[in-house]
Amino acid sequence: MLWIINGLIYGFFTAVYTLFNQHYKLNAYLLGIWRGFGIAVIFLPVCFFFPLPSAPSYWLLLVVQGIMIAIYDSHLFFASAHYGSGPTSRIMALTAIVTTVLWWIITPDTFILLMNNGTIVITIVLLLFGFTISYWYMIKTPVSEKLAIYMIPAILSLSGMSIVTKELAMRGSSVWAALAYYLTVSTFVSGLLNSFWFVRQQKTGFRLFWQQVFAARVIRVGFYIIGFSSALIIAKTLALRVAPNPGYVTALLLTAPIFVFALNKYNKIPDNISLKAGFSMIGFLLALILLVAENSAIID
Repeated sequence: MLWIINGLIYGFFTAVYTLFNQHYKLNAYLLGIWRGFGIAVIFLPVCFFFPLPSAPSYWLLLVVQGIMIAIYDSHLFFASAHYGSGPTSRIMALTAIVTTVLWWIITPDTFILLMNNGTIVITIVLLLFGFTISYWYMIKTPVSEKLAIYMIPAILSLSGMSIVTKELAMRGSSVWAALAYYLTVSTFVSGLLNSFWFVRQQKTGFRLFWQQVFAARVIRVGFYIIGFSSALIIAKTLALRVAPNPGYVTALLLTAPIFVFALNKYNKIPDNISLKAGFSMIGFLLALILLVAENSAIID
């Protein structure tokens, strides 16, 4: 049950993370720079308490994870700014199904065992399908073809991130070691990529780059982003470590619009979502949680 609690915490901090830039509307690459380097600097000392990973494949996963973080973050924030957070969130609903299917493809042995109980597999697929459709109708904003095409890398990156996070968490000598190296190496890689993309976009020299990254307003927002992102990554890693399938945790992440709606309601900010579809989505999600949590046959 811990993966459920941490998955919901993951969804909550994702909502806060999104709302924050909805207010400040900063360049996505700037946020990525602060998120990447800031978290890496804070958690680097923690790595010295654990043995250095010796497997080259583990380091490769950390680097690949950093690349996917950079792709996901930049696409998500730029799409929210250009197309709006509603349509962007709507298209990301596909991630739960994509992640689940990808995980089944790369774990054929356990999936075959799961397939021995066809009723469970069919039920899981139907619940995820119902969840996705409800999510789609909950956010009542149109999705353009351009947005759908633009967000494909983000959808694939988030799916890949979930799978790689689970793999990193399982391979680490302990959950603390896995978290330390994820929060240091992968975020540092994402910071490097965002720096490269920012310089290429803005065509800045080192001096102007330094001034923009360390502008007073950016510093203030950057510290908040570091805090929210650290909590988000820790909750996500803990959830994915014990969840049988990373797609189920991704479904919990997609509760973020519910938290966004609640926070906007509290701050008296209009939010155009369908409450009926939202409750339907929660119903499908609760059914999925109960099925996975109470059924020991679900191992994938």
